[in-house]
Formats: sequence, structure tokens, C-alpha cells
Amino acid sequence: MVVFVGLAALSLVGTNALATEGVAVSQAETKTLSLEKENQEISVKIEEASQLKNIESLAESRGFIRSSNIVFVPTPPTFASR
Repeated sequence: MVVFVGLAALSLVGTNALATEGVAVSQAETKTLSLEKENQEISVKIEEASQLKNIESLAESRGFIRSSNIVFVPTPPTFASR
């Protein structure tokens, strides 16, 4: 009889521990899904901000103008020297 009560108590403690861990895992999964959704939203914002059309309009709104006279500065060739 004492063994039966001991096993029942041990089973109850084990079940309680598993249920508590299940809640923690569920909360972690919920947080993971939330962060994945936020990551997707940020990725879309980054993609939209990096489109050339958006960069051009942002530059114009900040006072930049398109240059009609582009000058390339020649650079001397670089070689590794010993």
C-alpha cells in the first residue's frame, strides 16, 4: 500500500513537471513565431527602402540633384611590390 501511494505521488510530480515544461515550450514557440513575423516585416521594409526608385525620391527630397556632368578620376594601376 505504501509503495502504491509512493508511486502515485511520484507519477503526480512527474506529470506536473511535464505540464510545466509544456507551457514553457509553448511560450517559446509563440515567441519564435512572433519574431519570425517581425523579421519578415523588417525584410520587406528593407527591400522597399533599397529600391532605386525610392532611393532616388529620397535623395531628391533631401536636396540632391542629378548631375549631367559626370567626371571619372583615373587611378594609377596598383601592383603588389616586394
